Amino acid sequence: MYNARVIFFLLLLASPAILFSQNDLKWVNPAFENFRTIHNQLWYGEELQSCYDRLPARAKQAVRKEVWSLSKNAAGLKIVFKTNAETISVRYTTSKDKTNYAMPHFPATGVSGVDLFAENSDGSWSWANGSFRFGDTIRYNFNGIKPDKVNSNNERIFHLYLPLYNSVNQLEIGIPEGKSFGFIPPSEKKPIVVYGTSIAQGGCASRPGMAWPALLERKLHRPVVNLGFSGNGRLEKEVLELILNKEAEIFILDCLPNLGGAINNVRQKTIDAVKMIREKYPLTPIILADHSRYTEGWLNDHSLNTITELNKAGYEAYSSLQSQGVKYLYYLKREAIGLTMDDSVDGVHPTDIGMIKYANAYEQIIKHILRY
Repeated sequence: MYNARVIFFLLLLASPAILFSQNDLKWVNPAFENFRTIHNQLWYGEELQSCYDRLPARAKQAVRKEVWSLSKNAAGLKIVFKTNAETISVRYTTSKDKTNYAMPHFPATGVSGVDLFAENSDGSWSWANGSFRFGDTIRYNFNGIKPDKVNSNNERIFHLYLPLYNSVNQLEIGIPEGKSFGFIPPSEKKPIVVYGTSIAQGGCASRPGMAWPALLERKLHRPVVNLGFSGNGRLEKEVLELILNKEAEIFILDCLPNLGGAINNVRQKTIDAVKMIREKYPLTPIILADHSRYTEGWLNDHSLNTITELNKAGYEAYSSLQSQGVKYLYYLKREAIGLTMDDSVDGVHPTDIGMIKYANAYEQIIKHILRY
């Protein structure tokens, strides 16, 4: 495996098209470090088939092929590093070719792009606006970054979010020779674990850092694991069994949009999922969530009735569990999320504004739970 990677990058470096403006940079590969460098994963190292996967290798035989394929997408994963460089470059290849970097309703910058944020000394965040080029190798260049003179050696901490709906094969970060650089390993804090649908995975944010789990993470300064599976967030036992092998600060189950079918089944699936978690983690908070899509419901009775019935079933499951004495269980209503007709790309998937509303709603309920 190592030799294959080395050969890949020797070929990459030999390409005149890549060397045209980057020959004075030194390149580092997070996959070659001898410690964890990928954040927001529940599994790592030999547990994974690829270092940019979201489910462990053993999941391939346990979950449906659609879930396994989506778990190869890097949604929610990020690389954190410290540097005093004023220029940062990123180059990487993905599993999808350049004809599939975007979707009709979802830009390439969200589907296949990366997104760079800097931590400020006061705990706030700054976004780095980079130029990009999508080709066989995707390239991002971030220039003119101000050093942080409050910190030693003028270093800043950067968070590089990876593509939402694409899989990373190989990735390198380039900085000018003579500048400091070091990867920062993941936090030891227990993460907030999100099991959800395409909306949680990030559809249709303009950039990876605008998906609501990423927004929430930056708001709370806590790791958030994104296990959103587009069209396939179905509260499946096989997925839950994998998730429950790891401890979480909070479990979020935001799967109602993918639980179509008989309402009784929706209710029972929700109850069964919560009981699975409670059996192993009696005290870990669990958040259930409404289906938020009312963006075109007022003009479409079928859509309105379907969503209303789904939310009714979800809340009935919540109420039934409460009546059975299940504690530390919470419910996020659609009114708290507050999506309107202006917050959707296609009647289902939020715009960046919609993602911000999602993140704000989750922030409020989580701060209440954790007594911020």
